[in-house]
Amino acid sequence: MPIDRYTMWCAHAVSVSAETHDQDPESPHIHLFYKDDGAETYRASINVKSTAAISELALYKDENFVHPIIDKLQQFDLGMHRVDSAPGGIAFDYIRGNLLDLSSGILLPHDVPGVENDLLDMIMPTLQRAVAKQSRLYLFGEPYSDNKGIHDVHMNQGSAGRFRQYNGVWQDGGLIIEDAGTGRHVAIFLAFGSQAAHTDETYGHPLPTSQLIAELLGHARPDVEPDVVPPRPVPEVLIPDDRRIAIVAALVNPEGSENQPDHTGRPELVYLLNRSTQGISLRNWTILNRNDVPHTLSGDVWLAPGEARAISPADTPLSNKGGLISLLDADGFKVDGVSYTKRDAEESGQIILFRA
Repeated sequence: MPIDRYTMWCAHAVSVSAETHDQDPESPHIHLFYKDDGAETYRASINVKSTAAISELALYKDENFVHPIIDKLQQFDLGMHRVDSAPGGIAFDYIRGNLLDLSSGILLPHDVPGVENDLLDMIMPTLQRAVAKQSRLYLFGEPYSDNKGIHDVHMNQGSAGRFRQYNGVWQDGGLIIEDAGTGRHVAIFLAFGSQAAHTDETYGHPLPTSQLIAELLGHARPDVEPDVVPPRPVPEVLIPDDRRIAIVAALVNPEGSENQPDHTGRPELVYLLNRSTQGISLRNWTILNRNDVPHTLSGDVWLAPGEARAISPADTPLSNKGGLISLLDADGFKVDGVSYTKRDAEESGQIILFRA
């Protein structure tokens, strides 16, 4: 079953400590202490090492995190809030929510000699700054049974073996810090190297032939548990960037009255670019919006190498109040995903550029 009582905790940072290799070489954690609107102090226990064959975790840290979810989070009061594991709200999903690019992480050990070469080096200074400023925190995960804190502050899908039972979609953990001095947002997302980079839409289980996070980040696949998915076949023509088809721009707020019979302006459009060296058919590929409403492409969509094409996802409306656009191939693998804010979409007729 998925994790129980998926939760977002809005609070202020109080103190932080970390277990070093000498203190706990098997299952160490960072312990981030926080308060909400009362006098009690709570603890977030953040995994920094796995007990699986791949012990390293992938770190995704964004020092200037911009995403439509921020506007929604700022509407919450301090305290613990139950979260629906569904699209369209504040739930985290590393694959579907376009919070991060899974291929941009750094796979790091817990604690090794040296400077800026392990998770403690890369995370603790950020958390210590948050504590010094008593910055606001948005913590996602599963609360302890006594509601004295939160854990599972990491990706909660794509696992195999004994952790498979906790897989689910729209239930990933993570941390967003609202810097008390600058107002900017810092995001810290963590995934286990042994988790799959692509999961099914119902249970969050690894898709057949999916790469592991560690493989996606360029690390060799070790011997792992027998029910972990096999390695994905190497394509005949190697494409260094997995985004062989990229979402480069979108028109989400056309001029005129959208979706009305008398509307004569341009429709909502998603601009796709073939970045590979071979033509690609987009037959049965799917465009999704922030509510996971799909638009399936017809069989006549073919992109030559370097070709860009504007696609009108007529039955998949794109919100003017901030949203997501994702692209899945015919096998359900996510190829690309972007996000845009309400501010990005406020000017009608303006094309939002995601990549040059």
